[in-house]
Amino acid sequence: MTASLRDIAEYAARAGAEVLRAHAPRVTGVRAKSGGADLVSAADVAAGVAVVRSIAEAVKSARFVVEEPEVFDLTGIVPGTLRDDEVWVVDPLDGTTSFVHGYPCYSVSVACLRDGAPVAGAVYNVPADEMVSAAAGHGAWRDGTRLTCRGAHALAEALLATGFPYDRGAGLDRQLRLLERLLRPAHDIRRDGSAAIDLCHVATGRVDGFWETSLQPWDMAAGVLIVTEAGGAVTDFNGDPWSVTTRDVIAANPTLHAALLAAIAEVEGS
Repeated sequence: MTASLRDIAEYAARAGAEVLRAHAPRVTGVRAKSGGADLVSAADVAAGVAVVRSIAEAVKSARFVVEEPEVFDLTGIVPGTLRDDEVWVVDPLDGTTSFVHGYPCYSVSVACLRDGAPVAGAVYNVPADEMVSAAAGHGAWRDGTRLTCRGAHALAEALLATGFPYDRGAGLDRQLRLLERLLRPAHDIRRDGSAAIDLCHVATGRVDGFWETSLQPWDMAAGVLIVTEAGGAVTDFNGDPWSVTTRDVIAANPTLHAALLAAIAEVEGS
């Protein structure tokens, strides 16, 4: 069953991507949500509608948690919760700021959770036309090739990825302290603007490790499953396994994960 759920997630992610491609030449309806840097556009909502309708056609009893609540009004679907036995968690446009500015790095992220744990997920990197997906117990895949999470075992050999919070006060100050601690020993740090894509980069080995603060379940659920099914480790900053309540996340191959966890603990404990 989980393998077919992966197919459903992939199909839905592609449906959302087609909407984003249609909107990309002329971005409309841009507004700020919680803060001036937290943007949403008409494309976010329209892609969300396409994703939800795609899944609802395949899974008649599907329940949803979607980043953009307008999707429920437009589809007539009753919202689900993260406490549901089974729920689809959808970010129809992860990387809205990049999308609005025409920067080619944004994704559609779709995950199915059972009892709070992701069992299937897909992240479609729209500008790159790249699908990365996973199903619990069935591995992680990029366009048909199975993934194994490999990479540097020490910070001194690592290329890392991160993102910045919308909170430009204490939240940003915290992230800047982490950035200083991790940038000094690392080869370098990348910031693409889509946590879902960054997690996939860990699974594919394009980056060796990833950390970020203040994320939401729809940012991470699919990517977390992809990393773990590729053999990587994903925890919160305390080293506890990822859950729907996790907001600060570390992902890497198991050896580097321990080094990242220790370095972050130095900063958080100071």
